[in-house]
Amino acid sequence: MIDPFILTIAFLPLIGYLLLLALVRVSGRVLITTGGRDLAAVFFAVSGMVAIGPMQLFFPNSSAIYLGPYVWLPLLLLYVLVCGLIVLTREPRLVVYGRTRTELYPALLRAAQAIDSATVGDEKNAQVHLPQMNAHLRIEGHEGMDSVSVLAFEPMLPLSFWTHLMGQLRVQVRGVAAPSPRRGWGALFVAVTMLFLLARTVMGRSEQLVDGFREFLIR
Repeated sequence: MIDPFILTIAFLPLIGYLLLLALVRVSGRVLITTGGRDLAAVFFAVSGMVAIGPMQLFFPNSSAIYLGPYVWLPLLLLYVLVCGLIVLTREPRLVVYGRTRTELYPALLRAAQAIDSATVGDEKNAQVHLPQMNAHLRIEGHEGMDSVSVLAFEPMLPLSFWTHLMGQLRVQVRGVAAPSPRRGWGALFVAVTMLFLLARTVMGRSEQLVDGFREFLIR
């Protein structure tokens, strides 16, 4: 039987990630964040699997003899640095959960007009043009999916522009009605099922859980 500690560390971050997004979508709320934060959340969700997979495969046993449990600090730092490099090299964007491409467009247009009064929109292609800011924005996402991204055709827009746009978009999207029917029930079912199975597996095996933690941490 698989060690309960291994199961816990592998799936608990993923379950938390799925529960958060599922509850946002089912509740009808909207979550707007940056592409970097969204990608960082994904890296956190799979961090447990990385810890029991690649980190175990390439574990520096010789260094663990001298450093003991502190050997995990450089390993975690390496993971954070690799994830940070990937996040920083991705193109800037905003990620929106809880609204479809069609539902988000009017809010994006109003947000852009609050930044640039000369803004014009192209509803058919879900694009807006801010001439004073020299920016062209577009909404990317599959039709009917309540998870979309807002990107710019220009690669070098300043960070202040994205921060201002995100603030305005959060204000404008409050007036957008929640999707009907609500989405996210499938992800919620999967997350709850995984949590139930994990709790059922770990329950009554506290000693094995502690032993697994000691064996995993101390080499």
